[in-house]
Amino acid sequence: MPDLNHSRGEPQVKNVRTTSRRAAGLLAAAALSTGLLTVTAPTADAATTCSGSVNIYGVLSDGRLTFSQINPATGDLAKVLVGPDLGFEPQAMATLNFNTVLVTSTSGALYRIDIKTNNTSLALLNPPVRIADSGWTHDKLAYDGHGHLYGTTTSGLLLRYNVTEDKPAGSQHIGVRTEIDTGFVLKTLTATGDDRLGATTEDGRLLDYTVAGAGSWKSNALKSSGWSGFNQLVSPGGGLYYGRLSTGAMYWYKDANPTDGSGADITYHLDDPVNTSGWTQKLLSAQPGTYTCTTSVDTVDRSDITEVKAAGRQLMNEKDAAWANTTQWACLETLWDHESGWRWNATNPSSGAYGIPQALPASKMDVAGDDWHENPLTQIRWGLSYIDGRYGSPCNAWNFWQANNWY
Repeated sequence: MPDLNHSRGEPQVKNVRTTSRRAAGLLAAAALSTGLLTVTAPTADAATTCSGSVNIYGVLSDGRLTFSQINPATGDLAKVLVGPDLGFEPQAMATLNFNTVLVTSTSGALYRIDIKTNNTSLALLNPPVRIADSGWTHDKLAYDGHGHLYGTTTSGLLLRYNVTEDKPAGSQHIGVRTEIDTGFVLKTLTATGDDRLGATTEDGRLLDYTVAGAGSWKSNALKSSGWSGFNQLVSPGGGLYYGRLSTGAMYWYKDANPTDGSGADITYHLDDPVNTSGWTQKLLSAQPGTYTCTTSVDTVDRSDITEVKAAGRQLMNEKDAAWANTTQWACLETLWDHESGWRWNATNPSSGAYGIPQALPASKMDVAGDDWHENPLTQIRWGLSYIDGRYGSPCNAWNFWQANNWY
């Protein structure tokens, strides 16, 4: 990404991550050595196809608006544009949709920024519209894409507003001010879904919040440390996170199941960042809900039970959205721990039941693929279909197993 502060002219788009792999590796190593980042075990090989893009608006220190576009499957930077000076000192920002951004000023005013185009240039439809003169003293803003605008104050008060129009004109369209609670002293804040927030703290925690209303919320520590280096964190939803370091580097992360309250399935891309430098904006905000991705597991080391289980969880999540939680996974994991130990070649010497799901007869699994005899992924897919058709869910199957010692 070009250094956006280098000049007032139009920048030349350059994807430095395709030409700076070595630099990326060195930067990642440096980040790890200083305790800024942590890594998790690699997941099973997978093919990801996506439609749409990740759209991120920003504001430079000189007040100019920026627009960046990232490929959600690869993390490649596709576009960066610099627009006009907003004409006031920005404090916080939240992107409502592709052509509407809310920005507060350091004096507490709230502005609506109307985008005319972000295709080959970034231009405004009109000068920033001041929709509130005062009262917007939030240090952070985030919009969840489902009509909820969140903000925090420097004292740690979390507030939620209902947004009822795509282009709100004032308090008639941004109302129902709800004080959620105090104690939200956060380093970064972003929205990750409907009434869901992601945040980091000064001590390096990555937090997930689910908000129901005033005084009603819950949190999960996705990571207990390692995220202190980011001074900006944005998410378009769908499990993607983008963290910006003070060096201007932008890293990306993918939570395989962003609703399970666990960070164990977050994939890190430390050796393959979006950019190694150039993200110099003082504020960043991602447009919510701009992409969809489908990931299918392609290969797995069948001798590595941990890897086989990771693939099994991913396939379970894809099988039925209602199963995509820790409860159903615990049932499936335990069920097949008892049946086969998740071994692809497990054979019952008495009955001849075979494979991870212990199909009987084993040849049943040929409906899932000709490689059923040796491919754990084919066996898992068959087993999930069997559970779905006979029991409706992994937990129903596990409950039956506990009562009968078979399923």
